[in-house]
Amino acid sequence: MRSQLKIAVTLSVMALVGISSTSAAQRGGGGGRGGRGGQRNDGENNNNGSQDIGVTGAPPMASPVAALAIEHAAELKLTDAQSTALAAIRFAQDSANGPRLRTLDSLRPTSRSANGPNDLSAEQRQVIEERRAAIAPVLEAVRETNAESRIKVMALLNPDQQKRAAEFEEEAKKKAEEQGKRQARSGSGDGGMGRRRGGGGRPPGN
Repeated sequence: MRSQLKIAVTLSVMALVGISSTSAAQRGGGGGRGGRGGQRNDGENNNNGSQDIGVTGAPPMASPVAALAIEHAAELKLTDAQSTALAAIRFAQDSANGPRLRTLDSLRPTSRSANGPNDLSAEQRQVIEERRAAIAPVLEAVRETNAESRIKVMALLNPDQQKRAAEFEEEAKKKAEEQGKRQARSGSGDGGMGRRRGGGGRPPGN
């Protein structure tokens, strides 16, 4: 019976790590992630202050602690009970955030302004404002779900595990912040208007 439980836990962890990695790639986040990423560090957007979500789309998110704990299960020396509980938390987190992350992906700009974000038409500026307004509440919903999940995860871990998990979070946060900086520097999306202006728009480097 115990052997069957171990097999079930292993399969669950492997599946969730796969989901985390896929989600991370879709969000553009770092850290092995389940993230965009973290992926706070509970997975909040890591806006570096200069990134405009209306222009670039949602920022990369660091991997949430549930994903990080599963990824580093061996190092954290998780028990079978902890692994099973973490898998359940991560599954619920992915179920809640999956549609939101797909929404964020759909709101990414598809082209750049030929002359940069400072040379936009009134129509382009309106698109950016609308994108910003659409993204903000979705990011907040992801943030709240990840914060709630983080509380549950930390409650499962002993003090030593909590300390190590927090270190993993910090590493994931730094990776996401660096990617956010690169995205802010290269992302000058114009709401898909660049091609209409004949400005040679191209997909942003997100």
